Amino acid sequence: MQTIKIKRYRMYQRFVIGFAGFMFWLVTCPCWGQGNQKRPLTKDDYALWSKLLPKKLSRDGNWASYLLWYESKKDTMFVKNTQNSTTYIFPNAKDGIFNGESHFGCIIRDTLLLQNLKTGTVTKTADVFDFAFSGNEKYVLLLLKQSDQKKRLVVQDENGAIAAEIPNVGQWRLEPNRNGVLYTMDSPDQNTIGFLKLGVQIEKKIIISDPKGGFQNLNWSGNTIVFIQNLPDDPQLFRYSIDKQKLNHFDAKAQANFPADMKISDVTYNTLTVSDDGDRVFFWLKENQERLRGIDPAAVQVWNAADKLVFAHKKNYGQYALMDKMAVWSVKSNRFIQISDRKIPKGFLSGDYNYAFIYDPVAYQPQNSFDGAYDLFLVDLITGNRKKILEKYSGDYQTVPSSDGKYLSYAKEGDWWIYDIKKDTHTNMTAGIPVSFFRQDQDVPIQPAPYGVAGWTEKDKSILLYDQYDLWQIATDGSTKKRLTKGREIQKMYRVKDLTPKPLYQNDEINTKTPPLQLNNNLFLSAINKNSGASGFCKWSFKSGVTPLVWEQKKVNHIIKASNNATYLYLEQSYEAAPRLVFYDTSPREIIQSNAQQKHFYWGKAEPIRYNLKGTELSGILYYPSEYKSGVKYPMIVHIYERQFQFLNDYMNPSSYLGDGFNSTNFTAQGYFVLFPDMVFETANVGKSATACILSAVDAVLAKGVVDPKKVGLIGHSFGGYTTDLIITQTDRFATAVAGAAWTDLISSYLYVGTTFYRPDFYRAEHDQLRIGQSLFEDTESYLKNSPVLQASNVKTPLLAWTGEQDRHIHYLQSMEFYLALRRLNKTHTLLVYPDEEHTLWKPKNQKDLTLRVEQWFNYYLKNETFHSWMKGEFY
Repeated sequence: MQTIKIKRYRMYQRFVIGFAGFMFWLVTCPCWGQGNQKRPLTKDDYALWSKLLPKKLSRDGNWASYLLWYESKKDTMFVKNTQNSTTYIFPNAKDGIFNGESHFGCIIRDTLLLQNLKTGTVTKTADVFDFAFSGNEKYVLLLLKQSDQKKRLVVQDENGAIAAEIPNVGQWRLEPNRNGVLYTMDSPDQNTIGFLKLGVQIEKKIIISDPKGGFQNLNWSGNTIVFIQNLPDDPQLFRYSIDKQKLNHFDAKAQANFPADMKISDVTYNTLTVSDDGDRVFFWLKENQERLRGIDPAAVQVWNAADKLVFAHKKNYGQYALMDKMAVWSVKSNRFIQISDRKIPKGFLSGDYNYAFIYDPVAYQPQNSFDGAYDLFLVDLITGNRKKILEKYSGDYQTVPSSDGKYLSYAKEGDWWIYDIKKDTHTNMTAGIPVSFFRQDQDVPIQPAPYGVAGWTEKDKSILLYDQYDLWQIATDGSTKKRLTKGREIQKMYRVKDLTPKPLYQNDEINTKTPPLQLNNNLFLSAINKNSGASGFCKWSFKSGVTPLVWEQKKVNHIIKASNNATYLYLEQSYEAAPRLVFYDTSPREIIQSNAQQKHFYWGKAEPIRYNLKGTELSGILYYPSEYKSGVKYPMIVHIYERQFQFLNDYMNPSSYLGDGFNSTNFTAQGYFVLFPDMVFETANVGKSATACILSAVDAVLAKGVVDPKKVGLIGHSFGGYTTDLIITQTDRFATAVAGAAWTDLISSYLYVGTTFYRPDFYRAEHDQLRIGQSLFEDTESYLKNSPVLQASNVKTPLLAWTGEQDRHIHYLQSMEFYLALRRLNKTHTLLVYPDEEHTLWKPKNQKDLTLRVEQWFNYYLKNETFHSWMKGEFY
């Protein structure tokens, strides 16, 4: 281990900061010495920009960590004191953790840097695989690499002295509060599992040693430790009581109801879950190998139309019926219950672990929704009895178990309901409330989605629900239905922001338990005005109602709370103001302003624009050219994708590396207006709806007299690419268009099994973005009229299209079909096909290539600039 003294290390930090500033000065404008005059942004300047990512806030809020991410991959982690300017810099680090207020640790490659925040010294330790700090902040735990692929666990005290050392560690797992660590030791002749208690003194305990097989699936909950011993073809389950120092072994052979053709699962990602009292251990059962035999890729494929899942899904994901099954072992009574089975294979637990809810996600397959309906069953984990509590429940809706295990909430027919487990009753909780708890602006042909559940209060006394704006408290006995906030009157949307750290290792699939909301304490709320884009956060109490803390005409997000007090770290930004990291105790205080170099460049502005469609007011964002001058008419690019006004206050770094080839900042710097309009749709009429929305938005901009109506272009990707292609079959108002990874043929896209989910894409047209609302065979005409390829003869707009050759989310042949149609019709069209790319481009060289070609295309058609040779085709 190597310690660098404070003076030397801070000299290094000053050098890093100074060198970065010097390089920035060299790369940018030589005329800045002449009054810091602004200058145009060029591609050579893009590399100066970074993304600011907040990371951590120390226990008492005295230190903040954040990352500056660069496209050059030369990322840098910073740790800064929130009360003064003291800053520590960690080039190439990605993340780190605080130890109270005394230390910060991070791994760079395989070297741990342990920064003493009090003295300024830094200690380096090589060959570190992982590390952690103890909950009492007295120890640092190091998992060091050994030459034999195993690890060495070293525990150091505050002075750097070794307090404990464990060789040959295979796995480790921290106690949730980091007051201990569970570990396994593996050697050729012995396997051991033990733990360390990390108190004032370190206590070491070996639970069991056995040469027959290693230990895995470790979990430590309260005073209970559970694990599996992976014996060959016969995994064994153990539970250890720390306070009683007693080891219990689950003997499957002694359980009369243990399934003969299954065994305890040895899959390492299956988390063992323990009830709060430590008595119930939830584990997994695996089918025998004969049942799990994979599909022979050389064998003939049998696609039966009556199968619940298509062959491709079974081949790639397996069958739900053969998934690992949930089971529970009650240690005191030594009872075993299999919870899920082949007929009902999925499930989750109640908050008190006394019940389970199980269902078959493919019960009503084959069908045409993404998530099909299912029946939900309640399992009593004492008796093993089952009963159906919901029938044909929509897979589009969520169910939310209560924190203390008494109730299950669910959405049905435009209301929220509660199922009382003990009473076996269903109660409509929102009946009679004169507002909707389901989205009113949803324009896809499925049932409106609920705004959601904020949580449950202590002892399950009430549930907190959201409407469009506000938070409602509804007592589970029906005695209270109370609106807690008054957002509707001021168009402010309030949402509970849970800032407590997520428990270590929780298996969210089966353990959905969340801590109850404490209404007697302050609730922390985020707030946003969707009409203006202003946002912030506040606190709520019964006594004072909503008390604003931060409210800005900016985007405020990435909020982090100190664990020990009410201090916060957050990010704020707007299109014109680069993200700024801010610390809040009693008032905001800047930690870092990112991209300070922006002040030396001309920069555009963003303003809301309103337009009307059939009596409905819609919103959009109009971005101005960075060197805008009144009286000049500029070209404009319209970027389309459903609703985009939500991005009003998003800052956009300039970049040459874009997965879809488009960036509003790039184009405003090149003298373009850019428009981001919202769209709304009529079912089975996407083409006409999209065209009407976009032309209304464009006309609202043209009325300002700042855009040349003959120099307006259109661009979109994915669904935006689809609507771009559709719009140019409906109107010739646009001088040119660019469409990426677009649907063009709703017939072939409907009769398609995509590799993203390996299920038929029926749902995309009937219930999702394509918005037809019926099957191809019920409304063939709508599929035809909303397919750009079948309307290709109407196209008069020069089109550039692009796709990834490996795109199976929207198959690249969709773009190829449109290309062939336009080719046959002698239209002006170029298609770019990128090998080894999918729905979005990931390779930097291809991102740069696409970004450049999109710019060249628009520059030619909208600014009369160079016609590049690649646009001609042939062997350019």
